[in-house]
Amino acid sequence: MNRFQKFAVATLGVAYLLLVAGAVVRLTGGGLGCGSQWPFCNGQFVPSSTSNSTVYDFTHRLLALLVTVLVIALIVDAWSARKSAPLLFWSTIAAGGLVVAQVALGAVFAVTSVSTGLEVAHLALTQIFLGVLLLVALIALAPKLTELTGRALGHVTTGLGWASLVAAFSTFTLILTGGYIATSTAPADCAQWPLCDGRLLPTGFTSTDIHIIHRWIALITVFAVLAVAVQSRRLRSDSPLLVALAMSVASITVVQVFVGAASVWFQLNAILDVAHLGVATIVWVLLLLILALDRMIPVVSVERPARPSDWLSYAKRVVSDYVILTKPGVMVLLLITTFCGMLIAQAGVPPLRIIFWTLIGGALSSGGAAAMNHYMDRDIDVIMKRTRSRPLPSKRIPEIHVPVFSVTLTVLSVYVLAVFVNPLAAMISLAGNLFYVVVYTGYLKRSTPQNIVIGGAAGALPPMVGWVAVTNHVGLAAILLFAVVFYWTPPHFWALALFTQTDYAAAHVPMFPAVYGEAETRKHIFLYTVMLVITTLFFFPLRIMGPVYLVCALVFGGIFLYKTYILTRHPEDQKQLSKKVFFYSMYYLGLIFASMVVDRMIFFH
Repeated sequence: MNRFQKFAVATLGVAYLLLVAGAVVRLTGGGLGCGSQWPFCNGQFVPSSTSNSTVYDFTHRLLALLVTVLVIALIVDAWSARKSAPLLFWSTIAAGGLVVAQVALGAVFAVTSVSTGLEVAHLALTQIFLGVLLLVALIALAPKLTELTGRALGHVTTGLGWASLVAAFSTFTLILTGGYIATSTAPADCAQWPLCDGRLLPTGFTSTDIHIIHRWIALITVFAVLAVAVQSRRLRSDSPLLVALAMSVASITVVQVFVGAASVWFQLNAILDVAHLGVATIVWVLLLLILALDRMIPVVSVERPARPSDWLSYAKRVVSDYVILTKPGVMVLLLITTFCGMLIAQAGVPPLRIIFWTLIGGALSSGGAAAMNHYMDRDIDVIMKRTRSRPLPSKRIPEIHVPVFSVTLTVLSVYVLAVFVNPLAAMISLAGNLFYVVVYTGYLKRSTPQNIVIGGAAGALPPMVGWVAVTNHVGLAAILLFAVVFYWTPPHFWALALFTQTDYAAAHVPMFPAVYGEAETRKHIFLYTVMLVITTLFFFPLRIMGPVYLVCALVFGGIFLYKTYILTRHPEDQKQLSKKVFFYSMYYLGLIFASMVVDRMIFFH
């Protein structure tokens, strides 16, 4: 991407973060964290106070400054193209005007008390600002889109685009009514769902009526978004990208309705309103994106695939392929360590609500990361024998569907964990997801034989997520749980690499055995096992675990050490011995976590 394209994408991303930060400030009572001064914060450029309200307010102002600088950079960069690309230039000017208006409103909010109506206007301008930034980014990326689709830009809007326009307008209205409810005294005026004070229809414009109106708009929005999904398959089957985006926005919208209902049923905390707005904004932007892409990607005639004679078998195959994308085997292992982390933190069984939503959020995060791994590794999966039958190498799923599927799962995972568990658990889970996708898959895997060592940090975070889900803080025990899985990963994975290394060599992936040789790999498997066993023993002197765990850690660790030592001493039986080490490593992790759970329930309950 050129400089302007990077600026455009970065500005859109930072503007979204600014929206979320603004919601946190307004909906958590942090609006006066910097006092009634602007642009200063409690009389200082950088506040000395570390209270939550001050941090929230100051972060919001920093993001606003960054967005302003980025928009100015866009205008300066677009100036030279004002004649050749007037729409691009004037779009950046419009974005600049919206920034000025938003900054003025922000200054008013800082120094005076404001009405709910003005706050809703501020929210409306923010949504429009994001829409304009999306337009700027799309115009800038138009050449990339032409290259990606192999089609010249179109100028005709189909029925899909018009359906998206209706759904986008409905979503925009829904966001504004939701903003009015969240920033007024109305949230407590309706403790039922779907009824509101025993009514289904509004009779005036009281706060209760606003709730009812909001729910009717939500219902209209759901039907409008579902119509977009239907129209995408009916009218734009020529574009897998549009179909994938439409199905994604439909999935997110359905979850939005459920979360809205759950907030009434279970009286969830204030962070729900922030998450609800953040996801609603994603829906709004996606609908605008579908509208724009429907016009930009011209329709081409495609040969419709023959209708399957057995719809049930066809549906099973499609579902099976998408399940494969989530790597269910890896997911189960991660969820087991997450569940154990919860049991260890509670020293018993946590509330079923926490268990359920933590595991759901963890599954979505793991599945999202795994699907993106499939997409990014599709070129080497074609080469490796054990991965050739995956959905992408076999071309059973359109490529563009996979990253959209991945991002959708990841967004939903953060949403579920933030709303139903706690924001810290959501952020740690997201960090693991991004580390696995961006750092490990995107860089480490193909660039260094230490890929699995550093990348193992992603797989080591789930037990920490489980701990934080229960305690809402990161303690020493959570760090040690992380360390156990971190040191366990290299001997586990390198044992697998020893008897599958020909696959990695053929794909030019620098796994440890291919770079340093088998003898060095066997030695490092043993050394990391030593570090693993030592780490597991720290739990006892630090009084995190009791004697039952200590005995189990010594026995299971001793067996692991023996097996890896034998592997180093008998290279002639390497294939057979490495398989034994690999399979025992999986049993070992389960046994060591099970012993922690039992010990905590006995001695710390």
